[in-house]
Parts: sequence; C-alpha cells; structure tokens
Amino acid sequence: MNGPRAVTTIASCASWHTGQRSFELTGLTWTSPRVQMTTPAVPSRNAHQDAYQDAYQDDDLEFGDVHPALVLPREQLAGRIQHTLIGQAITERQVRHHVQETLEHGFDAAVVPPCWVWAAKDELRGTVARIGSIVDYPYGSGITAGRVAQVKAVVDAGVDELDATVNVGFLLSSRMDDFTADVKAIVEAADPIGVKLMLELPLLDARQREHAVNAAIGAGAAFVSIASSASVGIADPATIAFLRSSVPASVGVKASGGVQTVEQVRSLLAAGADLIGTSAGVCIVTGVGTVPGSLYSY
Repeated sequence: MNGPRAVTTIASCASWHTGQRSFELTGLTWTSPRVQMTTPAVPSRNAHQDAYQDAYQDDDLEFGDVHPALVLPREQLAGRIQHTLIGQAITERQVRHHVQETLEHGFDAAVVPPCWVWAAKDELRGTVARIGSIVDYPYGSGITAGRVAQVKAVVDAGVDELDATVNVGFLLSSRMDDFTADVKAIVEAADPIGVKLMLELPLLDARQREHAVNAAIGAGAAFVSIASSASVGIADPATIAFLRSSVPASVGVKASGGVQTVEQVRSLLAAGADLIGTSAGVCIVTGVGTVPGSLYSY
C-alpha cells in the first residue's frame, strides 16, 4: 500500500457532522476529514452547544440513533486513530516500522518522540501522511521557557502537529494565572502548527478542570485531551462527553490514556471524541497481535 487509506465502504447511507469535523458516509463510506490543525477561532459556548445538538438532529442520519463508530468494521476506524510510539528506549528502526504501519492501516497520523521526527519524515517521503510529536512528556513540569524552546525545535524539525503536556502542579497549587500563561506560550510558540493539550483531567477537581478547559480554549488549542497516559487515567466516555460539551465546535476532542480495545474506541468516538491516541492501534484495527508493553505504551 503506497499511502494512507482515505475511504472505505460498506452498505447503507448516512452522514454525521460536528462543527468542522464530519463523518461523510456514502454507502456508509466513512471518510476522516480532520479538524484544521491551526489556531482555531473560538465561538461562544452557546454556539458550540447548538452545533453539537444539531449533529444528532441531522435529517440525513438514516440509521436511527446509532453512531457510525458503533457499527463500522474495526478497520474503518483507523482514520480516527493517531498511531502512537512514545516512551523509553525507542530506536530509529522502530520509528520507521511505526510509520510503515501508519501507512499500511491508514491511521490519522504517526506520533513519535521529538528526537525521531526527522526519521519519521524521511520514511514518509512521497506520501501525504502526517507526523505528530509530544512536548515535555510525561510530566509537563519543565519551566515555560524550556517547554517553549522544545516546541520551536520540534516545529523546526518539520512536525505536522503537537501533543503538549500541561503543568498540573500549577493548578493543584492554585496558580491559575501561571497555568494559563504556560499553555498560552506553548500554543503561540507552535504557530502555525496545531497543539493538542493533554489536560490530565483525572488528577483535577471540578474547579480545576473548568479552569484547564477554559485556559486551553483561550490559548487557541486545536484539541483538548483527557490525559497523557494510562498512568494518569484511562480515557472514558463520560469525560469525553464532558470535554465535548465544554469546548466550542472549532476545538477537537482527543481520547488518550489506556485505549487498547476496539470497544473502547467505539464508545469514545460515540461519546464525542474526534481522534483516539493509542499505541495499540494495529491490534485495535486488525483484532490480532499484542498490545505494546509499558516502555512503549500511551
């Protein structure tokens, strides 16, 4: 296979939309158009709620209340999965193999460590696939100047998008202004590359969650996600629904943290996720193989 899978088809017909994102099904063909990965405009909270409600009142939706992600064959979910290889002891050979898996299965993007962005880009020559990377992983506790420098370096290396940790310690210390300034600096440093902020919601109380989400919106984040890894918390439909109802339609929602099964992927997409971040993508879309161990899990 020479490039990422763009479209797959089974029987039936419908369409489903959420803001800038859409599942367009012709004969239940599911394409995977992306949220534009540049700093989005931020509509009002009410505007988002209307768009989200309208998505489930679409007259074109012809198979009841069943979300497409719940009925499509597992291989057709690949376009919503960001195939992730983040961890210790990752080699150039592993990164190149990871990129080839991304192309073979038609994943949304290959996410690799910052030091291997160049190798991933080299492996992708002649294709339209995307490379993502990660900033200040896993703790997000670096000083803002250092985090900004890393962002700029990875952008200069040619990455297409970034997942960035946040400084949870600021929130837990009630240093809300410091948290807001930090995420704003990260997003601005990445411009024009879109940033997905991993908000580590399982570590936060309700007030802290609200501040984290509002700070991400105000900073111009392209996406928000639940957590950076399973060690922080397992992505769950309830938290995805919270994020989807809390951000405007121009901001995407990514589910990451311990996603290892096709059942999880289906439930998270149905709850409102636009993308899934996981190191178990191949197992999920093929139904065979083993989930990567802790050194390479996400």
